[in-house]
Amino acid sequence: MRGRRSKSRQREMAYNSNLKEEHTMRNINGLTVKKLTVEHMTNPIGLDVSEPRFGWKLESGKKNVHQTAYQIRLYKENELAADTGKLDRDTSIEVTAEGFRAEPKTAYQVEVTVWDNHGETASLEGCFETGRLGVPFVSGWAEPEQEPTPDSLAGKEMDCDSVSVNAFADQERDFAEFRPAQYVRIPFEVKKGLKKARIYMTAHGIYQVYVNGTRPDAREFAPENTSYHKVLQYQTYDVTSLLSEGKNVLGVILADGWWAGRVGVSGDSCQYGNKTGLLLDCDLDYMDGSKETITGEQGKSSTGPILFSDLFVGEKYDAGKEIRGWNTPDFDDGDWIPVHQAEYPMENLTGQCAPPVRVIKTLEPAEIFTTPAGETMIDMGQVMAGVLEIELDAPAGIQVKLEHSEVLGDDGNYFNNILGTNKEQTDFYITKEGHQTYRPSFTYHGFRYVRVTGWPGRISKHAVKAHVFSSEMEDIGTFHTSDERLNKLQENIWWSQTANTISIPTDCPQREKAGWTGDIMAYAPTMCFNRKADAFLTSWMANVRADQLDSGAVPDIVPFLKAYEIFMMAGQGSVTSCGWGDAVIAVPYAVYQAYGDRRILEENYGAMEKWMDYIADRATNHHPEAYESWDEEHKARSRYLWNTDFHFGDWLIPSIVLGNPDGAAMMQTALATMETVAPAYYAFSAMNMVKVANVLGRTEDAQKYEALYEKIRDAFIKEYVHTDGTMDADFQGLYVIALKMGLVPDEVRPLMTEHLCEMIKKNRGCLDTGFLSVLFLMDVLCENGKRDVAYSLLFQTRCPSWLYEVEHGATTMWESWGAVGENGEVSTYSYNHYTFGCVGEWMYKEIGGLQMAEAGYKKLRIAPALDCGLTSAGVSEETPYGKAAVDWELLDGRAIVHVEIPANTTAEVALPGIREEIGSGRYTFTVDIK
Repeated sequence: MRGRRSKSRQREMAYNSNLKEEHTMRNINGLTVKKLTVEHMTNPIGLDVSEPRFGWKLESGKKNVHQTAYQIRLYKENELAADTGKLDRDTSIEVTAEGFRAEPKTAYQVEVTVWDNHGETASLEGCFETGRLGVPFVSGWAEPEQEPTPDSLAGKEMDCDSVSVNAFADQERDFAEFRPAQYVRIPFEVKKGLKKARIYMTAHGIYQVYVNGTRPDAREFAPENTSYHKVLQYQTYDVTSLLSEGKNVLGVILADGWWAGRVGVSGDSCQYGNKTGLLLDCDLDYMDGSKETITGEQGKSSTGPILFSDLFVGEKYDAGKEIRGWNTPDFDDGDWIPVHQAEYPMENLTGQCAPPVRVIKTLEPAEIFTTPAGETMIDMGQVMAGVLEIELDAPAGIQVKLEHSEVLGDDGNYFNNILGTNKEQTDFYITKEGHQTYRPSFTYHGFRYVRVTGWPGRISKHAVKAHVFSSEMEDIGTFHTSDERLNKLQENIWWSQTANTISIPTDCPQREKAGWTGDIMAYAPTMCFNRKADAFLTSWMANVRADQLDSGAVPDIVPFLKAYEIFMMAGQGSVTSCGWGDAVIAVPYAVYQAYGDRRILEENYGAMEKWMDYIADRATNHHPEAYESWDEEHKARSRYLWNTDFHFGDWLIPSIVLGNPDGAAMMQTALATMETVAPAYYAFSAMNMVKVANVLGRTEDAQKYEALYEKIRDAFIKEYVHTDGTMDADFQGLYVIALKMGLVPDEVRPLMTEHLCEMIKKNRGCLDTGFLSVLFLMDVLCENGKRDVAYSLLFQTRCPSWLYEVEHGATTMWESWGAVGENGEVSTYSYNHYTFGCVGEWMYKEIGGLQMAEAGYKKLRIAPALDCGLTSAGVSEETPYGKAAVDWELLDGRAIVHVEIPANTTAEVALPGIREEIGSGRYTFTVDIK
């Protein structure tokens, strides 16, 4: 074991929290170890994890390479803190240093050395820094002097009709109930010999922080969207390089955000509180060993040019009220008001361990044009989530109004497709004199088109750009084919995913921005393939656990805004639903499958059990009205069927909602299917619990849930399935669900499959599946010998179908298959929902042929659909072990298949006439195609 390092080695390993590129060392023998991660992130800072997990990837020019041993050394200030020694293991993901527990607010250097089966060695270095790990803040909560935001929920009653009505539709709004953003200055002195400086901070509301006029991080919407009273993230910033000896100042801008702003389907304010505030410690460490903490309570506040900034409504900014130099040390804040101390619990605080929201793309306008109504319209060419930045020359006092929408009306004019109160998606900018730029700070919109009013002169394309927001996740999956329509479908899936992964998984980026659990339950496998979503979903699951009710019920929306509780209890009498609540099991299992992450199963296992116990109680102790008239056999099986309560069922079945874009039509899909879907999903979660329990080595639990599944299956078959393969609730999606869950006798399965296919045929060859069945549709057809039907659905261009959307101009996934009618009629649905994009997972593994044989792609299966009707396709995934890829092309009666398998994994190749086990490396296979 080594002790102190040499001085040159110390310099080489000097910690830099702003490090962007990792340091890899390539040996002359060709083995490389790269992409060191700590808790799924590269060189993270502010980790509130005492036993962090490490991961790395091996690369080699040789084939059949696997790791035979590894060693991890951890250093704190160049002193050895932990050494695993050389361990003869092939594990390279989710690795912990046994016995090591990280200390609070401490920087560590990491050195990983690996050995492979060819006798080669390579090393990799990285770093991480812990957060507070429970160390209390020195500061208390501080609130600027402000008028409280009026609580629009007070005494309010809601139903489906009321939330779609705009209470301000017939009046010109003055936004008098909105409050300005608060500006806070915290001046302080820095002594000579500063060694390290860190800011730890969070807010009630959302904030931007400046150090001597410079933002230390370009993140958006911190501290982001959480169940504030139960889970409130703080952020950690390395600000050492931004401070100087003498006078310094921290500047903070606070806006309403999810805390006090107008959010959710009803657009109500004050979901968590009515005043913005901050909690801030700035720790200064000096070379002489002394320490000092600057606190947010030392601040003084004022208001400025942001007259209001609301996540949903938009922002109003008066450039004439700008305060030049307010966040610089020499500014005179003599007329600013000291902040007030406030008392709030702090047990909810945790360091942010997920990627921040950032600008991930910047787009130029596709077109600027005049509508038939004579209005100026900007077309960005892409539905997105983000904001505009404008640049103009103007005299002072002109108001420029920017109204955002996803589609144009049937007449080619501006059309607000988002219904309800506080859904304006409008930014107001009041000019100052001269050349100026403006970009909103604390709002974002779902849009493609922007109506511009008040612009002085003519708008140039160069004067406008759109910033696209998303939580910062690496793109790890690719998919392309010889059919450009499918390529466009994949592109649309990606755009909807990025727009709906802003802090949490959301349903849409405009109408609700809400964490509907059913959407991510269906979409999680596709999400995990396209982008590196492990830390993102791990963070969201902390909110799921926090918001789970004592009964075990999982709310349909997480974070669970109180407006939704009022709305759902009034309209449905329940805050949970089958399929939606089942996300507590399905999402962690999807993360485990994609990334090999056992800890997310361990962290959520208790919540999964509580959910299963909740369903068991509803099935066992709560019964339909006719229960007492049933015979004992009927009563006995009913106790294994969740046949009570409201459920969204197979939500948005096309045949019910097409042409009826209103809440009543949507609700019909629930009422028509929920009795059958709820017990089927009970079986689905029991199946998943068997898998989860087995992964965690909980054998008795696995046996318990296996027995439960069999009882549910037997009861379901007797209650709902007829011997001819039909069910009383005769919808495509219900047959898909029953077949996928195994809720069909073996002898009846072919009959049910044929009935399903006949229903598809009678529906003009189109699907008729909703939220809870579409994710299984293509798998069910392929697994039951109907691949031809699956491909007919994929290539279908009538409504409803995936390619119908593509051929009707979609640039994202729609909430409803017929959001734009076959006659061109435009509806008020959302044009940016990722749920029906869950077909992506099937395309990647079926057409591309890249399949997961073991969790995390430790073992792969290569089985592309060479007979799918395409002439070529390619798919790749940056797995936890490295890049895996399949690329195939048909040429002159042969298929040329190129395969790439990452080091430390193996694969089974299943091609016509070929069954072969291979190790890592690049391969080419040629097979004859009949």
